[in-house]
Amino acid sequence: MNPTLFISHGAPNIILSDIKSKQNIKKLADSLEKPKYIIIFSAHYLTKDLKIISPEANKIMYDFYGFEDELYKVKYEINSDEKLTLNLIEKLKKENINISIDENKKSYDHGVWNVLALMYEHLEIPVLQISIPTSYNINQLIELGEKLQQFKNEALIICSGGITHNLGDMSMNPNIRNYAKEFNDDMIDIIENAKEEKLKNIQENINFYKNHPSIEHFLPIFIAFGNAINKKGKSFNSEMLYSNISMESFIFDKELTC
Repeated sequence: MNPTLFISHGAPNIILSDIKSKQNIKKLADSLEKPKYIIIFSAHYLTKDLKIISPEANKIMYDFYGFEDELYKVKYEINSDEKLTLNLIEKLKKENINISIDENKKSYDHGVWNVLALMYEHLEIPVLQISIPTSYNINQLIELGEKLQQFKNEALIICSGGITHNLGDMSMNPNIRNYAKEFNDDMIDIIENAKEEKLKNIQENINFYKNHPSIEHFLPIFIAFGNAINKKGKSFNSEMLYSNISMESFIFDKELTC
């Protein structure tokens, strides 16, 4: 059985850097067995209802601005797969999960390819990207993760977002914002001790909206938590960038050996 990953993906130019998070994500990937395919959620693919990327998807998008010219020249080979897509749709519909192909979505956002490029220099397996449905509440997102457990024997399931994501309060000052550190510490405690009720009620945390003025980057953690058979995860990367951007990332259903 493959583990489940939640990865805080940070800024897209992480792939040009030499920071600890880049090294730790690569180190973790090297410790995992190669899956048959990848199922991935990104905070940058939101739809009202549940969608899956077109099986024709075979390119990346540069869905960001203001970064180094070098970043816009990065190439990364990535493809979906029609047979795997139709199989996933069929199985989820049997679980009363309504999902359809997004014919207009034929490229992968940086929340996908940026993470995968850190993990795999050459990606030789299909990538099925599923949207985050804005019509789902927290319980439904967790349930969606649970319904995807049936794919864990073949697929590595990755949820890409951010434990904190307040871009308006970033700073080059090395001092970490108290509200970011406190919330990050709370999340480590919740995930590493499987505190499901605290996670479900996370919006009551005094620091939640300070770290998430908009909540899309936090939503993938609910899917990852639901997908974990053993709800207790383990942090494999801890780093705070720009004073308030947490790169905290978790692995579920596997003991860390790296």
